[in-house]
Amino acid sequence: MNTAMTNDQIRAITPSVFATEPWERVSDKYAFIPTIEVVDALREEGFFPTQAMQSKTRIAGKKDFTKHMLRFRREIDLNTDMKEVPELVLVNSHDRTSSYQLSAGIFRLVCSNGMIVKSAGFGEVKVNHTGNIKDDVIEGSYSIIEEMPRIMENMQMLKDINLSPEQQFAYATAAMALRYPVKELSPITPSSLLTTRRREDYNVDLWTTFNKVQENFIRGGMRGITKTGKNMSTRAISSVSENVTLNKALWVLTEEMAKLVR
Repeated sequence: MNTAMTNDQIRAITPSVFATEPWERVSDKYAFIPTIEVVDALREEGFFPTQAMQSKTRIAGKKDFTKHMLRFRREIDLNTDMKEVPELVLVNSHDRTSSYQLSAGIFRLVCSNGMIVKSAGFGEVKVNHTGNIKDDVIEGSYSIIEEMPRIMENMQMLKDINLSPEQQFAYATAAMALRYPVKELSPITPSSLLTTRRREDYNVDLWTTFNKVQENFIRGGMRGITKTGKNMSTRAISSVSENVTLNKALWVLTEEMAKLVR
C-alpha cells in the first residue's frame, strides 16, 4: 500500500496484532504489551503502518498470537511518487517466538515489494518483553530513522554498479543457496531468479538484479521441476521469519557482491 492502514485493515490481515493477552504457554515473566498499543504509539510519533502480514500455525488456539510484521512510513513518505521509499519494519509475536524487532526497510513502488536492510554499521533494535516496551520501541525507531540517509546512499551506490551476464548469474547462483542450501533439491535454476516481470527491470545494475531475485523468491510463481520430474510452481513466502531472514541475507549478499565488482 502507498497509504496509511486503518486498524480495521490491519485486523483483517494480522489479527495477532490485536491480541489482548499472550499465548497461554508463555512465562509469567513475559511482559505483555499488545502490538496495537505500539502501533498507536508509533502513529503518535508520525510513523504510519502501510503493510502487515502474520505467520500461519497448525497449533490449535495459537493463530491469534503468531509472529507478525508491520511496515511503517513517515507522513512525508505517504502517497509519494518516489520509486523507493524508506520504511521502518516492526516484527513481534505474542507466543514467545520473537521480541519486538525494529529494522530499516526500503519499499519499491514499481513492484509493491519491500526489502529489509541488514548491513554492517546499520543497527537493528531488539526490545524484549520486559520493562518499558513502548518507550524503548519509540526510541529504537528514531535510531533506525537516523540511519536512513546512509541506507539510501548505499541503495544509489548499488544502482551505479552494472553487472555482466556472468556476474548476474553468479549473484543468482549464490542467492539460490540462501533458499535451497542443497543444490540438488532446488526445483529451479539461477536463471529463473533473473526472470524479469516488468519493463522497468530490464536493467543490468546490481540494485535491479537484487530486486528481481528478491521479488521472485518472495512472490513465488517460478516454474520448475521436482526431483521426480513433475512440473511445479514455487510458493510465495508467507512466513514472517522466512521473509525477514531471506531479505536480510540477500541484502548482505548484495553488499558483498558490490565489494567484488566495484
